Amino acid sequence: MKEERHRAILDLVRERPVQTQRDLAQALAGKGFSATQATVSRDLQEMGLWRSSGGWGGAPASLEELVLSVTEVEFMIVVRTPPGTASLVARAIDESSLEGVAGTLAGDDTILVVLQDRAAAKPLRRLLGA
Repeated sequence: MKEERHRAILDLVRERPVQTQRDLAQALAGKGFSATQATVSRDLQEMGLWRSSGGWGGAPASLEELVLSVTEVEFMIVVRTPPGTASLVARAIDESSLEGVAGTLAGDDTILVVLQDRAAAKPLRRLLGA
């Protein structure tokens, strides 16, 4: 059922921009799926979909599409992303298990990456395509 709902979500966001999670839940209901806003929220996160000014969109081919800038400051990296996508990029950084990355802190469009040493910046930049 979950996989079918995920396929339906992908179909819906490809057909037209969906502005809110509530709109998406209603559109799913129109296709025969019963889903609360909380369920839709979890689905979107699991699927790697993000919200932009045009609505919910498909998962990017790579992180490079979401990284606008990377600034190195001592043992930290500041990553700028489009609005609403910082948590997606931070999650990818966390899940990459790069050596020397102590952790991430994400806002709406900015991520702070704390490094254990300066040498960790190079592999992180490679991961981000910067």
